[in-house]
Amino acid sequence: MAASERVGVALVTGSSSGIGQAVADRLASVGWRVYGASRRAAASVTQPSAWTPIPLDVISDVSVEAAVGSVLSAEQRIDLLVHCAGISVAGSIEDVSIPEAERQLATNYLGTIRVLQAVLPAMRQAGKGRIIVVGSIGGLIGLPFIGHYSASKFALDGMVQALRVEIAPFGIEATVLHPGDIQTDISANQIEGERTGSSSVYHRRFKATVGAYDKAVREARKPDVIAKAVLKLLARRSLPVRAVVGTPSERAGVVLKALLPSRVFETIIRKTYGL
Repeated sequence: MAASERVGVALVTGSSSGIGQAVADRLASVGWRVYGASRRAAASVTQPSAWTPIPLDVISDVSVEAAVGSVLSAEQRIDLLVHCAGISVAGSIEDVSIPEAERQLATNYLGTIRVLQAVLPAMRQAGKGRIIVVGSIGGLIGLPFIGHYSASKFALDGMVQALRVEIAPFGIEATVLHPGDIQTDISANQIEGERTGSSSVYHRRFKATVGAYDKAVREARKPDVIAKAVLKLLARRSLPVRAVVGTPSERAGVVLKALLPSRVFETIIRKTYGL
């Protein structure tokens, strides 16, 4: 997208609350024609009538095709996709069942692919488009007891690296935006594996670690921090491979993981969470 084309038609997934809703609100406030897609209706819209809500369930081919089709029918274009939809499944790697792990990956990874496959043909035809996939710092640092969530976000980072090369000849750009802790409903809606109860040998450490994650989310910054980061990305001449948005300590963790020997970094993680 040329530097002069700062606004257009945006599709934002996961817009019922949290990061997705904040992004939809913020884009609409600067002139984008925004379609906010979600499985659940938005609890509240900060700017009533500023953007158009549409139903979308990322695990359904029919739902995704219908949602994207409705935007294209109304606008004949999608200039920007900001994909925020996702869930978290918690539990040790041993305790989370295969169906539970499949649900995690079906939503966070395959759901992303489903939306991309629906949106990319229109962007290719237009010869332009921008894609921002919301990942997580947990997609750069493996987080204990939400390992499948981390795996799904690591997968997004690798996928976007490949995607960028594939779509560049068509004038389309993509990036993955990795936030640190943000006040959202992800903890409240988190799915705990069925085998994570008191009989699990991991139970005490699991509950303590997830409790620490929940506390960090409750005390974290508001989702508009990420919405502002999206606008900053869109103001750039070209999108980077990835962007990290976090507190100084969260960003330091990403840097230290890259610089320190693995065993040293693992020791830091264990001490951080009392493991």
